[in-house]
Amino acid sequence: MKDYEKWFKKAEADLLTIEILFKSNKAPVDICCFHAQQAAEKYIKAYLVVKNIIFPKTHDLELLVMLAAKANPAFLEIHKVALLLLNYGVAPRYPDQTDELTFEDAKKANGNANIIKDFILKHFFE
Repeated sequence: MKDYEKWFKKAEADLLTIEILFKSNKAPVDICCFHAQQAAEKYIKAYLVVKNIIFPKTHDLELLVMLAAKANPAFLEIHKVALLLLNYGVAPRYPDQTDELTFEDAKKANGNANIIKDFILKHFFE
């Protein structure tokens, strides 16, 4: 398995986790938001790997998008979407780090992660 495929596999697991959690009427929305951010992060990192772009160990989607934009300026199109997920990379994992998130927030986060996924898949080999 190629390195970028490993990133894709992990990203898909994050999206699957959200899908499974959404089937519960007690879905932990903070965890759903976290997995949405993680999926987006991993898809972007897969792109960076395939383009041989070195990136730091980070959850900063803005930084990752800007690194990808150096190889393909079209990545600026997902900058705003990435910013909407930015705060879900760390804060939801800790108590008292986020405001009360709602199921609607989790649905939006999942939708934004899928926007980034679709964008990556569309531009992956450009």
